[in-house]
Amino acid sequence: MPWTSTPLVGRSTELAALLSAVDDARTRRAGAVLLSGDAGVGKTRLLDEVANGAHERGFGVLVGHCTDFGDAGLPYLPFTEIFGRLAGDRPDLVESVLTNFPAIGRLLPTHRLIGAQPVPQEGQLDRAALFDAVLGAFTALSTSEPLLVIIEDAHWADDSTRDLIGFLITRLTSQRLTLVVSYRSDDLHRRHPLRRPIAEWSRNPRVRRVNLLPLDADESRVLLNSLLTEPLPETEVRRILDRASGNAFFTEELVAAASMGDGDAVPPDLADLLLVRLDPLSDDARQLARVIAVAGRRVPHDLLTAVADLPDRQLDDALRELIDAHIIDVPTSDRYYFRHALLAEAVYDDLLPGERVRQHAAYVQALKNQTVAGTAAELAGHATRSHDLATAFEARVRAGQEAISVGAPLEGLKHYEMALELFPNASPDNTIDKTWLIVDTALAATLSSQHLRALKLLRKALADLPPDAPKLQRARLLLPLADIALIIDQDQEANEAVSQALKLVHDEPSTVFKAQVASLYAKVSDALGRPMEAERWAHKALEIAREAGQESAASDAGITLAQLRRRAGDPETAAKQLEEAAIRAQLVGDPAAEVRSRFLLGSTRYEQGDLVNAKSALAFATKRAGELGRQWAAYGFDARRMLALTQFILGEWDDASATARTDSMTPAAAAAALRAVEFAVRGGRGDTAVAEELERMRKWWDLDVMLPILGLQPAVDAYRQLDQPAEAEKLIADVSALCADVFQAEWFLARIRFATLGMQVLCHRAVGEPSAAAELVSRGATLLADGQTTAEKGLPPGRLMGVEGLAWLARLESEWERLRWLAGVDAPTPADHVSAWERTVDAFGYGYTFEQAWSRVRLSAALRAAGRVAEANEQATLAADVGRELGAKPLLDEIGGVDTGGAGALTSRETEVLALLAEGRTNRQLARELYISEKTVSVHVSNILAKLGVRSRTEAAAVARRDGLLDKDQ
Repeated sequence: MPWTSTPLVGRSTELAALLSAVDDARTRRAGAVLLSGDAGVGKTRLLDEVANGAHERGFGVLVGHCTDFGDAGLPYLPFTEIFGRLAGDRPDLVESVLTNFPAIGRLLPTHRLIGAQPVPQEGQLDRAALFDAVLGAFTALSTSEPLLVIIEDAHWADDSTRDLIGFLITRLTSQRLTLVVSYRSDDLHRRHPLRRPIAEWSRNPRVRRVNLLPLDADESRVLLNSLLTEPLPETEVRRILDRASGNAFFTEELVAAASMGDGDAVPPDLADLLLVRLDPLSDDARQLARVIAVAGRRVPHDLLTAVADLPDRQLDDALRELIDAHIIDVPTSDRYYFRHALLAEAVYDDLLPGERVRQHAAYVQALKNQTVAGTAAELAGHATRSHDLATAFEARVRAGQEAISVGAPLEGLKHYEMALELFPNASPDNTIDKTWLIVDTALAATLSSQHLRALKLLRKALADLPPDAPKLQRARLLLPLADIALIIDQDQEANEAVSQALKLVHDEPSTVFKAQVASLYAKVSDALGRPMEAERWAHKALEIAREAGQESAASDAGITLAQLRRRAGDPETAAKQLEEAAIRAQLVGDPAAEVRSRFLLGSTRYEQGDLVNAKSALAFATKRAGELGRQWAAYGFDARRMLALTQFILGEWDDASATARTDSMTPAAAAAALRAVEFAVRGGRGDTAVAEELERMRKWWDLDVMLPILGLQPAVDAYRQLDQPAEAEKLIADVSALCADVFQAEWFLARIRFATLGMQVLCHRAVGEPSAAAELVSRGATLLADGQTTAEKGLPPGRLMGVEGLAWLARLESEWERLRWLAGVDAPTPADHVSAWERTVDAFGYGYTFEQAWSRVRLSAALRAAGRVAEANEQATLAADVGRELGAKPLLDEIGGVDTGGAGALTSRETEVLALLAEGRTNRQLARELYISEKTVSVHVSNILAKLGVRSRTEAAAVARRDGLLDKDQ
């Protein structure tokens, strides 16, 4: 049996069915299993596992293979292999078998080779006697140990072998014997000689049928990952999975090719295996397979008829032949497709270059003349491959437009980029403007969340313009450049580009384009903290649009005015204006303005702390963005990420994970950005791997600064759990420096949370580094000052801080109290310490479930240290309830698991302190021995007394001895 190290993926149901038949044989219930599946789907690997299981159950395992010898083969070949291998491994057994069943000697390999000495015989051997001998031999062998007999590749079996298998199946009774017969279902065309026997065997009540289907997407990915020695890019992984179509062998071959740097072609050995299936077919069938392969994996009947150049009768016969041979299938009444994508590739690759060009040209002719219905994308593909580049250019542009219109921007981008490459080959009468094409290509890139790609394209187009280029042509490139730069926080470039565009259109009459330039200038001014200028130009944009007779052209200006109201401290009026703007934009068909309005409405509610209404608004914005094909564009994607973040804050962690979940169609940049919310959920549940994963994603930080901003907290929490404070501090410093560079500002609101995270790291260090107490408190004072200064200077004049910012500021001040308390340096009074954490619990009460629970944990510790044990236990219980609901293991560990009292609630450190306390150690001795501060020891002792329900250290020691707590391994 060819044992393999390749892991078995999936197949639990099929494996259970096969092993069930094996188990039946142990109790003298003989049976057979017919195992079917496509070539390469994993039948042999599954049988390896079955053989392993049978060996573990004390079975003998005999395996024979059928081989394709063409028209005539060696009769009974698998049985010759079985008895020949047995003769080599167990000659004593075979000797006994030959004594009792001498006809078996006719099957031994030594008597069937060319030049071998024939077996002495009296006349011609009766076939029935041979069949009886094989059955008798298997029955005899199964008396000493139960027997599993495997016949592989029965689709190649000769007539005699098929008859012998059928005979054995009909004679299965009470032997300790299981017979498994495997075959390729895709080889069983209608006239295949195995079809009738399979049907007959299946009617036997002792026969089970197991059909091995291709692996599903998740199983295929597991198999692929198990084969890799080093990671492949995700795009290559997806390509392999798509080409392999769940076939295990195809996956292995493609992974091997990709690992050697040749992931495009079909590996030669695999191509040979696939193409050999065409050899038995007629010339018409083989030629038709080539025509279908040129079309792609699928082709409509009318298109195939127009291109195949075969009379109807010959076409039907050739199609029937391909269908019977399982080369193609007919999933619908008017379309054919190759059953395996790789078979289509192999057939296509086998064509000569001239054949390919001619076949593609035939498809171009049929599609271009509209002889049959087809898409611009199909025409573009065939025209490119037939070297008709002028037709290819026009078709690529149309295909790009169609893709954008159906909400497929990534496909639109690919078509547009190829159209730009083909532009020099456009026909002389071409009417497509290159600047328009560049701008639309940049828009497609933006809709695909590939903003840097769009900027690169526009920058190059501007650089290539001659100095005397028309002003409007330059302005048409500057406008999208400014808009995209603003989206990815390149504010300076946005300001320079839109300012230059505004100068270029200054003397132009009022037009829609001029209104759009003025509207964007207002938007950029708002982003740069110039509210008066933003308001003036927003009104100017509306005025220009009215003069141009199309007020809807300045929809963005109305939204900017609503934003200015929000920032001036009137969020309710702003929300009303945004709702109205969204409705107007929807009515006039302005998807960008509609999605922006709906996102900003949700973010306004979020900033107010109205999380329930924020979630509702963001969910609707996300839905509309998807419907409008803008799910990866600015504001559409932002709505989805903010929705996931809102769900996380509300404690709806599973919903947040679902919203942030990505798939193969998610652009890489968007997938990376959504990981931050995933990190928050995983980190909250104790997965420390998020820290390393965030570090590995540094290449995405510059593109979307929200990724490191949101991912920082779970990563810092992970580093604290791993007791790696230095790494946590470096990460905070790196993200802070990046934000300062991107925002071009020293003071930005995220610094309050960054300072809080830094303070938490200092608290962590204060517990384990008592000798550094003074230094840590000094650094904490700096962080406190940074956070408080940010609260004063991090907002434009007149703008008020939202509830989340206020909550983090309260948390920063509470962590400062906690740091001094742990370090024993200028420690706060118990009342002040408790009061600070009470304010923080209240501040997060607007709906931030997780952070409020952590604040309750800290409040519980402060209350317990103040001697207010009952109140401390109440806060711990409330925090534990949230921790259990969220599955927040680190939070539960901090309060001693799911209990809030009793020995089971002691943490490992508290158990360690208890053991030393029982030996009579003082707080100072404990501190020295455990390398922690006396203040920390005092906290641990207070926790121990509260959890054990005792009043003194002596009582704690007594309870510890009574309950056997000191006998546990420390």
